[in-house]
Amino acid sequence: MKNNQSIGIFDSGVGGLSVLQHIHQLLPFENLMYVADSGHAPYGCQDESYIEQRSRVITEHLLAQGAKTIVIACNTATASIIEKFRQQYGIPFIGVEPGIKPAIAITKNNNIGVMATTGTLFSDRYNELSRRFAGSVNLYNQSCPGLADQVESGLLDTPETIKLLEKYLSLLMAKQVDTIVLGCTHYSFLKVQIQKMINDSIQLVDTSRAIAEQLVRVLEQEALKKTSESGSIRYFTTGSIKNTQATINRLLNREVVVNCLP
Repeated sequence: MKNNQSIGIFDSGVGGLSVLQHIHQLLPFENLMYVADSGHAPYGCQDESYIEQRSRVITEHLLAQGAKTIVIACNTATASIIEKFRQQYGIPFIGVEPGIKPAIAITKNNNIGVMATTGTLFSDRYNELSRRFAGSVNLYNQSCPGLADQVESGLLDTPETIKLLEKYLSLLMAKQVDTIVLGCTHYSFLKVQIQKMINDSIQLVDTSRAIAEQLVRVLEQEALKKTSESGSIRYFTTGSIKNTQATINRLLNREVVVNCLP
């Protein structure tokens, strides 16, 4: 591999754009390829064999395009396939997982809420993570069906989205949590709405930037970091180009061109 090769990033849809933004900020010289598997979203309610099949199709597309490393910007896919793919493909894979460890570092009353998809919360990887870091704190897991779908459609402020948020947040606040972990990359785009609904004393944990920082460390360790010339970003989707492009434009607040994944 050469350091001028691209970095691949994928998610079940547009949620991983929250990670992409931090990667581009920290690594402005890198060429990035983002794949939104919007035609098969969400992953959170799918079984592991389906998630592996979709992740493999996308991974092999990114490798064919010359990816030197791949970021799985999806909690559910990370939990399902990252260890297997690291062994099979022989390149660095960076994954995401709910930020339980940083939440434990900042909680004051030891009551932590975790908002995530059903697939993430019932995965072996998440259960292992919980056992490893939870210790004496109380973890309250909140599955959030429908929430990622709203972000996927770019519907951040609609009555339906607000209703879903009120429902899930009220359940966590009833447990007197003082820290809430955003365990799905899609939820990062709802931080403004969430902060309006929770007490000022409740802190949000979003690991999007931490994932980008981990990518920087891996590239430096593997001598793969690109350090000159401006980088580019290419976007691909398996869903409707028109709809995905409109959603990405709305979420990133800029005009982008989205291509069809072959």
